Amino acid sequence: MKVYVISSDSFLLINEKVNEIVKNSQNVTTFDLNENTMEEVILEAGYFSMFDEVKYIIVKNADFFGQGKIKDKESEMLFNYLEKPNNNSVIIFISYDKIDMRKKITKVVKDKYSLIVIPSLKPYEIENRLREFFEKKKFQVSSEILKYIINNCLNNYDMIMQEAEKIILYYNEPTIINYNDIINIVSKSINTNNFLFVDAVVDNNLEKSLSLLNDLKIMKVEPTVLLALLARDFRIMFNIKDMQKKGMREYEMMNNLGLADWQFNKYLNKVFPYKIKELESIIIKLAQLDLDIKSGKVDKFIGLELFIMDICA
Repeated sequence: MKVYVISSDSFLLINEKVNEIVKNSQNVTTFDLNENTMEEVILEAGYFSMFDEVKYIIVKNADFFGQGKIKDKESEMLFNYLEKPNNNSVIIFISYDKIDMRKKITKVVKDKYSLIVIPSLKPYEIENRLREFFEKKKFQVSSEILKYIINNCLNNYDMIMQEAEKIILYYNEPTIINYNDIINIVSKSINTNNFLFVDAVVDNNLEKSLSLLNDLKIMKVEPTVLLALLARDFRIMFNIKDMQKKGMREYEMMNNLGLADWQFNKYLNKVFPYKIKELESIIIKLAQLDLDIKSGKVDKFIGLELFIMDICA
């Protein structure tokens, strides 16, 4: 096959499939459609090598096979290439979004080339893979520990394997894995990380914010969920500042906001460094970013990263 489209919600499963196709070839070029154009991809694919060597072209974030879009000119170039592909080039399009089987481009790939949709792993499959991972590293691990890691990572295969790597680094050499150690090593649940992320942004901690965002990206957390949490916190802080300006007492503010004592005190501490105009500006930026993401004008994670760097600078 000269063209593949691979779709999955797992980075690791996609990488496994790509490695099966590429094997040990050293002639591999990678493009990212968040940074490169389809024109660059097609030009590279159309180039003929003097040595008649097969080259592999990996194209990340090919979301136009799903909900995403590409320009009409780029779409035409791709269709033309698919009609007469270069026999010495293998293009591997990667999409982390759900494939839209109704699209013309998807139908062409399905009919003439290879469309691979990788299903999510079942819990027992994840457990088997995790056990094999530790066994290859010569670590002894109980079923209880395996289930704890899997459940705590919400059955997210990428996150589970990331935690497994952390466990290997923690022990540094083959041993029997201890359950109490795992409780301290393995990251807490997705909800905890959501709130830690929001707190880091509100506290203007750029490094921590970006690190947590990367973890949440691996967990497949939707940026719109994070935007909603950020907007809620900044709106509460704005209201506190506004009520302080009006001379309201703390118990009145707390009642108006419907917050418990500990919640109100938390926001009261966080709001102190901010000016009311700053909070107003941040809320407007969040609303605009939410609109831009939902209308497809900006990549969701890149947009969120830029927002964080803007307000945490």
